[in-house]
Amino acid sequence: MTNKFSQWSSLSAWSVISFTLFAIKQVFSSGYALIPVVYTGWNQGFSSPWVIVVALVSVIVILVYSVLQWLKFRFKIDNDKLNIKHGVIFKKVDEIPFNKIQNVRLQQPLYFRPMGLYSIVVETAGSKGNEAELSALDYKEALALKKRLMAEQEHHSETNTTEPTSSNHADNQHNTVTRKSLKELVLFGLYQNNAIWLAVILGPIFGQLDWESMENLQSLQAFWAWYDSNIAVSMILQIAFALLALTLFYLLFSILSMISAVLKYSPYRLSRSGNTLHRTGGIIAKQNDALAIKRIQVVKFYQPFVGRLFKLWTVYFQQVKGHEVEHRGSKNMLVPSMNRKDILELLPKLKGIEATATQLPKRYQHIHLGWFWRRGWLPLLVPAINTYFHGLDIFTETLWIAASLFCVGIYLRYSQYGYVIEADNLWFHSGLLGHSWQLIALSKVQHVAITQSPNQQRSQLANLEIGLASGTIKLPYISINDAQHIAERSLTLIHNDHRNWI
Repeated sequence: MTNKFSQWSSLSAWSVISFTLFAIKQVFSSGYALIPVVYTGWNQGFSSPWVIVVALVSVIVILVYSVLQWLKFRFKIDNDKLNIKHGVIFKKVDEIPFNKIQNVRLQQPLYFRPMGLYSIVVETAGSKGNEAELSALDYKEALALKKRLMAEQEHHSETNTTEPTSSNHADNQHNTVTRKSLKELVLFGLYQNNAIWLAVILGPIFGQLDWESMENLQSLQAFWAWYDSNIAVSMILQIAFALLALTLFYLLFSILSMISAVLKYSPYRLSRSGNTLHRTGGIIAKQNDALAIKRIQVVKFYQPFVGRLFKLWTVYFQQVKGHEVEHRGSKNMLVPSMNRKDILELLPKLKGIEATATQLPKRYQHIHLGWFWRRGWLPLLVPAINTYFHGLDIFTETLWIAASLFCVGIYLRYSQYGYVIEADNLWFHSGLLGHSWQLIALSKVQHVAITQSPNQQRSQLANLEIGLASGTIKLPYISINDAQHIAERSLTLIHNDHRNWI
């Protein structure tokens, strides 16, 4: 199979589907912003015959462009790199060394299932998008290509592997690290729900509704009459009703989040083959993501506010900064719905990430209170000035309330800042309503910087900046002794280590 890929090869004609969908995605990349525009335009007579003509011409142009992309696309594999030629107007040649590949994803989108075809997505450190995507490959070709691309991480032969038909067959190829049940994925969708984005989408649409005519609806008038007679009579009842409404609003949008989590991840399985992690799952689009363990820079344990109620964490493997598996630049290969016991079982199975910690800390060293005093009073400055010049009025009182909330937020952030030094590991704690732990192996540190203001020098404090291939982590207002210890220990570990720690 490898010999077949050693010559310039083209993709299957079915790959035109992928090129077409990608082109459509690019056209609608600002889809959220287009929703209210299309909605408003349709209400104002957006049904002109020219709209149909423009739509048909756009579809034809996209199809022709996709066919040309397929005709111009070629790839081959040399001894140590993947070569790709592509481009309709401007021809490009990409060379991707195997040792720079960070993730390889084997996936089967819904539209390829009837043909039994798969796609290979290759991602490298520092890239802003998918470095390469080879679509419409049959399973044996896709699996052989994936093995070749991850050659430096894989230690188990898959040459004679056929398409898996049961979980027992998969277990013979990889050691299972963890699995997640349907219930755990539903809980993940519940506590990871971010309703604000749905509010952003629905807000402009609601803004186009004729609220004046809706006020005359009999059902709405009956509701307001009930509210005035039963709820508005007490401030406590109004607060309780508002909290109940917010909870129902959250749960309503959580349904979409839970469905999304199940469709994307079920049946979730994280396994290990040699020095590579594999995540499999997906109902609509089957996925098999591969991540080289040596690329993991930080293991992050995140617990949003709702997750704290369920005592559940999401574990992220932060990689060399670029386009990671889950989302561009911000999310990484993840493990959902993990409690402390699960994490205790997970960490020993991640041998090779350099960090040696085996469990989440329960306490941490707080940063100095000076960090809060330098920031906590600033929000109060605006309402204080406004009060001095204009006195107390409704606007000024609103400013004081908003400034007080800002102060509370700053204090909550301060109270969550902390760290734990554990052998050659550094734990960094942060958060606001939710919180997170980041596990850093000091042997992964690329640079350190210690800075001090005159006031910090008098108080024996310092700001520590730790540079990793995944980004920078800053510890403000910590003891100068701890800052120097972390910096010196990091430099000692990497001084005589000539491995590629990225």
